[in-house]
Amino acid sequence: MRICIYGAGAIGGMLGFLLKRIGVDVTLIARREHYASIKKNGLTFISTEYNIEDSLKFDIFDNLENLGKFDLVINSLKAHSANQTASIVSTILHENSIMLPTLNGVPWWFFHKFGGKFDNYKLKSVDPNQSLWKNVTPSKVLGCVVYPAAIIERPGVIKHIEGKRFIIGEPDNAKSERVSTVSDLLIKAGLKAPISRDIRSDIWLKLIGNSSFNPLSVITQNTLKEICENEDTKIIIENMMNEAISIGEKLNIKMKLTIEKRIEGARNVGNHKTSTLQDYKNKRPLELNALI
Repeated sequence: MRICIYGAGAIGGMLGFLLKRIGVDVTLIARREHYASIKKNGLTFISTEYNIEDSLKFDIFDNLENLGKFDLVINSLKAHSANQTASIVSTILHENSIMLPTLNGVPWWFFHKFGGKFDNYKLKSVDPNQSLWKNVTPSKVLGCVVYPAAIIERPGVIKHIEGKRFIIGEPDNAKSERVSTVSDLLIKAGLKAPISRDIRSDIWLKLIGNSSFNPLSVITQNTLKEICENEDTKIIIENMMNEAISIGEKLNIKMKLTIEKRIEGARNVGNHKTSTLQDYKNKRPLELNALI
């Protein structure tokens, strides 16, 4: 299987490294100093959980020109960037390519095969010009919910904080051959990759955390642990989560955890800055429309 990691940042870089070390054909796409460092020195991955501090050389590029087609494209860009680059990404997809987006929030394909009055409803907040819907097409997509925490410690170096779980699933919740293939590959790479038979509920469970913790982390400049252990911010989080759950219930989305357990899970991540807070501190555009 020929794989492209489009956006080899913290999560994309982690996936790329773990796949490469088991012999998978992986091509990375990155930009600026991160690209230059990986091209020169390889990608370094540091993880206590995996007991790894090592570097691997990659085929790495800063654009998609003349790369041919890939069997699996793991799109690790933020939601706004994924929309802006959809037409370019379409050039590396063949008829049976699989797209695995690892972005947070409500994905652009969320209502594909949803059924009822919202069936195939197109979300203007994350795909305003329907560029993703038209160029990538939702039929190529597998849903993915990302739980590991990682950071780019410096250009070319990914530090894994904790977590191995990438939940994946078909938009129609079937246990297809392709979702089984991707799940098996990720498990072989050392990840936990359960196949969800209700991927939207898993997406929504992650969303109730992202839609509350991420914006509040920017406002307070606090880590997940600090937000959870402060009574004032914890109350705000609970109220925001209740609102997200209420919206999900109107879409017949079932919650698999209580608010208390969701907050406890975030607290256990420790003093980790959310991806939105990391973007804010690095003066990058914030991933908001997909979250709130």
